[in-house]
Amino acid sequence: MKNLVFATLMCAAAMSAKAQVITSETVNNVYEEVINQTDSRFVFNAERDGNGSITALNVYSEEILSKGAVSLTPEYRYQYAYNADGMLSSRMKYVWRHGDWQSAERYDYTLTGDSYNVEYSRWNNEKTRFDQPLGKMTYWLLPNESVASVACYYRHRDHAPMELEWQASVESQSNTPDYYWAKK
Repeated sequence: MKNLVFATLMCAAAMSAKAQVITSETVNNVYEEVINQTDSRFVFNAERDGNGSITALNVYSEEILSKGAVSLTPEYRYQYAYNADGMLSSRMKYVWRHGDWQSAERYDYTLTGDSYNVEYSRWNNEKTRFDQPLGKMTYWLLPNESVASVACYYRHRDHAPMELEWQASVESQSNTPDYYWAKK
């Protein structure tokens, strides 16, 4: 049941986005949107490369102590890798445990012909590496890079093939915030 919920949530998120080709500019735009929210209990610190692209993002929970002092506790770290044209190729997530960043999950992004694929893998502590992808989303793109349809796949057992969980056409994309768009 947990796997079905995860796949459904990934698919629902896909349906709400205008375009799915994520670039360094998209990552920067989302970061700017998030840090401008005044009601967040989180504090963010971005590391950038020479081109201004975010390569790492640290997320801290903020707690206001007595007399106005502030305590920041590390929560998550995201590392981003891009290909030569600025498209996001991977995003790794780390969690803060026992005073150190520990690997948690990875998303790999590929653009092939008329589809954009995102694969999800979890960290395996015993093998000290990422397991083979557990889930995959395929976005079928129109020539203008808007999404025509999306399909979600899930691997129910180790080494089993991925199975189609859900598929839908995308009919309207008018209610999506602009920061999801990969600007050209």
